[in-house]
Amino acid sequence: MIGVKTPFRVSFAGGSSDIAYYYKKYGGKVISSSINKYMFHFINEYRNKKETLIKYSRTELIKDKREIKHPIVREISKLYNIKGLDIHSIADIPKGSGLASSSAYTVGLIKGLSYLNNKDLTKEEIAQMACMVEIDKLKEPIGKQDQYAASYGGLNLIKFNKDDTVSVKRIKISKENLIFLSSSFLLVKVGKSRNASKILGIQKENIKDEEVLNNIHEIQGLVEPMFSAFKTVDIKKIGEILTYNWELKSSLTNLTSNKLIDQMFKDISKIKGFYGGKLLGAGGSGYFLIVGNQAAIRTISNKFETIRFSFDFKGSEVIIDS
Repeated sequence: MIGVKTPFRVSFAGGSSDIAYYYKKYGGKVISSSINKYMFHFINEYRNKKETLIKYSRTELIKDKREIKHPIVREISKLYNIKGLDIHSIADIPKGSGLASSSAYTVGLIKGLSYLNNKDLTKEEIAQMACMVEIDKLKEPIGKQDQYAASYGGLNLIKFNKDDTVSVKRIKISKENLIFLSSSFLLVKVGKSRNASKILGIQKENIKDEEVLNNIHEIQGLVEPMFSAFKTVDIKKIGEILTYNWELKSSLTNLTSNKLIDQMFKDISKIKGFYGGKLLGAGGSGYFLIVGNQAAIRTISNKFETIRFSFDFKGSEVIIDS
């Protein structure tokens, strides 16, 4: 059996500038971090060598890869022979949460199958392959930051260049300050899980609008101030930038926010010691990323459904080989 652990991510600034339509014209950059919430893949030999068992939120037993209903597995089956395998995936947090679960799934499965086939792919190669599967083959209207965050791990400044190359720069912060930062962040659940593709598809089309394009320019412009705020461990500044990022992002489509989201963010904002936050992922529902002092974090935790997290620095990795 091979077991692979792949982290989810939170995005702090620059989202939407990682979409090809944008970065190929202007260049893009984001600050994001993988966190200690994971997608797990367990790959084992199946008792029938002519069949494949795929288990996720549903179970598929197939004889022909063309029968596979899970789009990511179906596409990856064109790259690796999965006949005779039992592929089982479970996650710490359900899909549709805004934490890049689909990309974590893609990265983790590629990591596991490449390892099984004795191919020592680099983190860059795994991220590239995941982007190819999700963006080029499946035509998902998403950017490239999630695949790189899941593959590399860590708190990073990721740049998307006009020539389609990507550079990943680790943001170096002391262990003591990382612990402090982790204790100042909180994920707050809002609404139910959603399909991000519809929202992202509309956003992708809206990029052609001048006002939306200018907002993405501003969102990308928040990356450098966010980088400085992390380096100086200025959580108040981080909060202010997150909130402004959310104000800009919520204007990209009329589906990004709604009355429930707006009211919940307003209620959280009234709590003393709250410094700022934004909704993660495409929008519509999911998790707010909140930053505040310890009193605010405790108050919010008592009032809402929340998740505490810390930073992950390993990225996708094999944890079982037996």
